[in-house]
Amino acid sequence: MSSAALFSARKFRSMLFYRIVIPTIVSSSAVVSAYTNLHHTQIRSLHPSAAHSNVLPFGPRRRHSSNEYPRQILRYDRSLTKSRNSANSNDATTTSLTTSDVQHMKLAVRLARIGYGNTFPNPAVGCVLVSHGDDSSSIIGSGFHPKAGMPHAEVFALLEACGHVDDGVEAARSVMEVSNNSENMTKQVVDLLSVYKSPDGASELFKDHFADSNVTAYVTLEPCCHEGQTPPCALSLVVAGINRVVVGFRDPNPRVDGGGIQLLKDAGIDVHVMGASSNSEEEVESAQECTKLVEYFVKRISPDSPVNVYDDMNGKKRMVLRAIAGRQKTAGTMPEVEWAHDKRVSQEDSKDMQFLQQVDIDSRFLEKIDEKLWQHEVVLLRLKNVVSKKKGAKIIGERVGEILNAHLAQVLGHTALLYRPALPSILDLDEMVRIESEESE
Repeated sequence: MSSAALFSARKFRSMLFYRIVIPTIVSSSAVVSAYTNLHHTQIRSLHPSAAHSNVLPFGPRRRHSSNEYPRQILRYDRSLTKSRNSANSNDATTTSLTTSDVQHMKLAVRLARIGYGNTFPNPAVGCVLVSHGDDSSSIIGSGFHPKAGMPHAEVFALLEACGHVDDGVEAARSVMEVSNNSENMTKQVVDLLSVYKSPDGASELFKDHFADSNVTAYVTLEPCCHEGQTPPCALSLVVAGINRVVVGFRDPNPRVDGGGIQLLKDAGIDVHVMGASSNSEEEVESAQECTKLVEYFVKRISPDSPVNVYDDMNGKKRMVLRAIAGRQKTAGTMPEVEWAHDKRVSQEDSKDMQFLQQVDIDSRFLEKIDEKLWQHEVVLLRLKNVVSKKKGAKIIGERVGEILNAHLAQVLGHTALLYRPALPSILDLDEMVRIESEESE
């Protein structure tokens, strides 16, 4: 065979690989991924042992002992146990849910969705506090987690219920986007947050406020029990005197992983985890809504989450990724996220490489990219609103990749192509490279 004929044959095989083989692999892998994701979600949401067994779908349960809690928790826990004469953890009971319980949890889910997409790297959470009287019940506080670094949903609900703000939801909204209409509210929330973060701050704001009341907290995600940028929410519920908590989804985060539930029970609080052992379709449906809220958060903290994507990358795999991106661009199916118009970035700033190394990357931008990476594994970032040169796109692409543990596979103009394996994986890059190598021989 002549060299021209050989070149033509190889070119034809390469065309078949990129137009037929790759689409087939991607399509079949996506079907398997969709089925597996659905199966895992059903297990997490519906399995009777998901909230109480020692083995979770996400990995082994981490047991908590009393000396693992922050000192502040231990100090409060001793005083509260004496003052409230609560039953110990072995005597704590779990009540069944009513239709009213489910409806209040659905409201908490709706509140959580207000903050959804704005809380990265935290999960979106909603909370509703309900006071039960002899003849009726009433909502006395509600809130949601607005963004990382701010109080969690339970705290905003408590701030309203204890009279520190008029509306917990509006207080949370005020710190999501600062506007002329919310500046006063924002200052009030920031001042309260300063008190809350101080030693004994939770006690100063909430101490025994509901000691003589019958109050239930409905929280879409298990209250945290660790000290982060803010004190633990489970502690705040204990301090306030809440006597019942309904949890929509147990937090698999190793820093929590049942510790919040145990802390509440140790204080004599009745705790119910939705969907854990229910035959109610309504309750199971509500539990699934709570699960959906934290789907990508759970993937991020999973022990199976990709660790070092760069370690497994090479030129051949990058070539395959670029080929996939080119085909999807042509077909109009390329997953994309655009850096929104940003008043912080001037024309001069977009040319300043040092500025681009330091400019804040919006949590909503990161949340969208993270979600699409879990869904598709490849995402194109459009960065014309923040960079004016290819070098700038590379800087931003690398920064985003470092935050999300994704690989920067290509930079073209004002765009950056990111790749990260999903759980379970969608693209079999090793198989694609193998097929291409065989076709090239």
